[in-house]
Amino acid sequence: MFRSALRAVAGLAVFALLAGALAVPSGASSRAGANQGITKDSIQIVGIVPDLDALASRGIQLSGLSTQGFMDGWFRAYSNPYGKINGRNIEWITVGWDPIDTTSFDAACTKAVQDNKPFLVINASGFRDSAIPCIAVDNDTPYLSGDMMQGALQKAAGKNLVSLSLPPEVAGREAVRFLATTKTLPKTANVGIISSNIPGPKAAGDAVEQELKKRGYKTNKVELNGLASDPTALRTEAATAATTFRSAGVDTVFNVQSFTQVGAFFDEAVRTNYKPQMYAVDGQGQTCTFNAAGGMSANATGVICVTAYDGKAGLDGKGVRPDNALEAECRTKFEAQRKLTTTPNAPSGTRTVNGVKYDGDLDPLSCTLMNLLLPALKKAGKKPTWDKVYKNLISVEQGPAAYMSNGEGGFAKNKPYFANQMHMMRLALVDANTPKAADGTYNGCPSPFSCWIPVEVNGKEWYPISGA
Repeated sequence: MFRSALRAVAGLAVFALLAGALAVPSGASSRAGANQGITKDSIQIVGIVPDLDALASRGIQLSGLSTQGFMDGWFRAYSNPYGKINGRNIEWITVGWDPIDTTSFDAACTKAVQDNKPFLVINASGFRDSAIPCIAVDNDTPYLSGDMMQGALQKAAGKNLVSLSLPPEVAGREAVRFLATTKTLPKTANVGIISSNIPGPKAAGDAVEQELKKRGYKTNKVELNGLASDPTALRTEAATAATTFRSAGVDTVFNVQSFTQVGAFFDEAVRTNYKPQMYAVDGQGQTCTFNAAGGMSANATGVICVTAYDGKAGLDGKGVRPDNALEAECRTKFEAQRKLTTTPNAPSGTRTVNGVKYDGDLDPLSCTLMNLLLPALKKAGKKPTWDKVYKNLISVEQGPAAYMSNGEGGFAKNKPYFANQMHMMRLALVDANTPKAADGTYNGCPSPFSCWIPVEVNGKEWYPISGA
């Protein structure tokens, strides 16, 4: 159970939620040509990243990085050591979106695929899913992402969209299946769902509701107006959800969006001493990632994520999980590019705790994306087309993953997303007063920051996705 409110998630975890959303457009134009973004000497790729310079100009420092520094560490760190691809260099074009400017997604799309004509666009996490159709559908440009992509968007974009994370519908459905089949969720549970009208979270919320009803659970769903981009109204709606659920006798709550969207729910629940069991599902970027956990309030307890994401905390908080081969390789490259020493599970940027500075961890989504993309480009030969690259990507039926899906994933026919396993993680809270234990952890966390700790369920940790 939780005892007090969550404050807004700090660091890069806020990026997916601070900006307004765009309506999903319909239709698509023809791509300029199969060789768009390919020159004799280069392959042009747009990297979409948060515009940290724009925030800094307003006096907002979230990570201590510049926009270009973010780009260099997250993408160039992996492509530069790879070298030329069939005689061509990757020409990175940086496009930023302003996390607190609701018009910035329009501008980012224009700059990414109209001012430039890249071979593809890539984003690790945080770009609003309802803005992606502008790139992948309307402007017929391939888009790679570490985030989850809902089915309607995937259908509209077709081969132009490849992602790592579970689609929100799959994440929602499989989370309920996981909890029900392991008997973690009792048959008597009265379940509330905090959903949203933002496409991804809505898809996850609808899937959670459908699967719960299919299994005979009593449900009550509240849908927040996230598309309105009105923080005051959103807080009011989230607080009202707590009142509604309490009145309905709800004892278990599913949240399908980043915790910044539902902060007022926790505020109201604490104020009224309402203590449901809280589960989270990845319907939106930066929900169950280590960056999100690192920004949570040290007063929050009882939150559990059912997710394909992972971190460095050992099972049940026992020690620190060692890097797998891909994570070790990416960590070395990331540290060399950024000229720093990463701190496992520390939020992005540099943070100071009790006078000690801790550099943020590597970005596992960028690591995994580049490990898939670079070989796929090389296999496409001297005359690459997106069809060739897409075929090479989808042919990876089993490959390594960083901080995700038990260290591996795979694509398949009708499965253009990489993750294929999920587990349960609980929030471990850490603050500046948390002592360092003999095993080197802080309340089970690898560094002095709150984290998600994986837990064993019925004798094992990881469970396969149905049909994956």
